[in-house]
Amino acid sequence: MSALFRPVLGLACLRGGANVRSVRLAHVGDFAVGVKRRALPTTTSIAYVIPTDAYLLAKKFQEVARQGKLDDAVAIVMQTKTRSQSVVVWNLVIDAYAKEGRLSRALRGFSEMRRRGFAPTPTTFTALLKACAMSDSVNSQKVADELFRLMEKHGVDPSIINANSLLSVYQRKHNIEAMLERFNDLPEDGPMAPSLATYTILMSSLRRELLARLDELSGKTEAAAAEAEGRALRPSSSARTAMLKENAHRTFDALMQAWASFAEDAERRLSHPVDGTALLSVDAHIVNIVLKACHSVYRENRALGRRGLKIIEQVYGLDQTFGRQPSTPKATTKEPTLPLAVRVRQQSSGMNDLNRAPVIDDDTIRLTFDLCSRDEEHTKAMRFWRSLKANFAAELQPLAKNHTERVDALYARLNLPRPR
Repeated sequence: MSALFRPVLGLACLRGGANVRSVRLAHVGDFAVGVKRRALPTTTSIAYVIPTDAYLLAKKFQEVARQGKLDDAVAIVMQTKTRSQSVVVWNLVIDAYAKEGRLSRALRGFSEMRRRGFAPTPTTFTALLKACAMSDSVNSQKVADELFRLMEKHGVDPSIINANSLLSVYQRKHNIEAMLERFNDLPEDGPMAPSLATYTILMSSLRRELLARLDELSGKTEAAAAEAEGRALRPSSSARTAMLKENAHRTFDALMQAWASFAEDAERRLSHPVDGTALLSVDAHIVNIVLKACHSVYRENRALGRRGLKIIEQVYGLDQTFGRQPSTPKATTKEPTLPLAVRVRQQSSGMNDLNRAPVIDDDTIRLTFDLCSRDEEHTKAMRFWRSLKANFAAELQPLAKNHTERVDALYARLNLPRPR
């Protein structure tokens, strides 16, 4: 990947100082190594009529599985003639086991599907990778790596959905180094370019890492270990405290660099669209991840926590007409840049897949008001609110009533009349 994403590698150092690029994924060989593939059930505890085509079989499978009888549903598939099965049916089987974290059964379903002559699809591998993420097996990450490698062997071109599924495995296994390495291997453009989900997985993982580092710094981790071992809490040396503080700051900086990469990537796709590369949407969830991280680090380092206010301005804008003396505009005055979320919404108008997730929610508003309050930035809070009303009226309308008390207090604090 280009230098656009290189800064994320600044995290290289959290556990012992090894560079992320030095991490090497183990060769697994057969993807089922270390995971016993249990035979699928072939007998049922319910009476049923054998489906005569793949559509009816898929419908019957889903009906029985929804009743909490997954093994019975799979047994029906096993008892049905191959000509009445399909890859869709087997994808349903694998996905159902994946949701329960039953990796060995999911892998067996994969084997049974291939034995019957059904070629796997990207959906098949998405389900298998989900099974790896949900499994408690110590070998599940190795299996996931090998499954991803095997896609090419089976003639399946990986999609960004498959890549995201693999990143989710690393996330569940707390392997942030492998996640960063895989992330940096993604191309800038094309169908495998990072999506909103890709960045969300990355940033949520970095935030979790940050919380762990802050717990170490505050002594919570050591206190819990001391209590579990029944020993007295050892005092922390100044050198250890400095090291823990540096680790926390580096993790937060990596998260901010990941956000910067996301914002820069979104801007680039807006200004220089490339065929086959989807626009990057912005939703409340990814913004909230970063704002929560800023709140977490604020107590330890106010300057770091305040960076959340810059992100709010970047995404939602701040009403620059509020709280400033009017002046005569100059001929050279530039038009203000529209907030990132507004520009993405304008350019993606009509693309339903980019408009499913809300761009702002109650948490976004609460986190922003709280951050402004902690920093005594009451005017900035009002500018944020006014920008929401101007640029996101439709999204704000159902949320506004939940923040009436907070907004009323803001008007009172700034000695402003509350508009009707």
